[in-house]
Amino acid sequence: MYLENLDLNFIQPCTTDSNRIRIRGSFSRNIEDLFPYLNTYLKTGIYNQKAGTLTFNYGPKIIIIYKEEVAVSKLLNETDAFETLDYIKNLINDCADKREEIIPNEEMRKLPSPIDVYEFLPKINCGKCGVATCLAFSTKLINGTFKPNRCVHLGERGNEKNKEEVEKIVLMIGYDI
Repeated sequence: MYLENLDLNFIQPCTTDSNRIRIRGSFSRNIEDLFPYLNTYLKTGIYNQKAGTLTFNYGPKIIIIYKEEVAVSKLLNETDAFETLDYIKNLINDCADKREEIIPNEEMRKLPSPIDVYEFLPKINCGKCGVATCLAFSTKLINGTFKPNRCVHLGERGNEKNKEEVEKIVLMIGYDI
C-alpha cells in the first residue's frame, strides 16, 4: 500500500461558509512523486508544480493536496471530514496502484470557464432552470450543482449540437450527465 495513513490534524470553521468546516490531514509519507500521475488520474485537478500543490473539487468540497498533507474546505461535519479523508487516501492508493498504466503529466491544466459553456446555451435568460440567467446556469454546470438537462431549451429540436458540446464539457470536468 502506497499510503498507510491519512490522519486528521486540524478542524476549524470554514472561512468561506460559516455552516461548514475545514480540515488539514497529514500523510504517512511524502507523495510528491505521485503528483504527475495524480494530475493525469484526476481529470479535474489543477497541478501547480511550482507551488507543489494539486487542487480539485469533490462535490462542493475544495481539496488541496500538498506533498505531506491535505487541506479540505466546505465540509459538512466531522463525519464528512473522515469520509473525505478516506476518499482521498483511497484515491491516492488507487492512483499509485495504477501508476504503470498512467502517463504522467506535469502541465497545469486550464479547466473550462462558465463563459466556455455559455457559448453553447440559448442565451434567453428564461429562468426555467431555477436561476435568472444562462450565465448563472453555466456557472452552476461548471461547479457541478446543475446537470445539462436542467436547461429545457438544450433539449429542444435544433439544439442537438449545442447540447452535445455542453455535455462534453461537463464530462471533461468529471461530472455525470
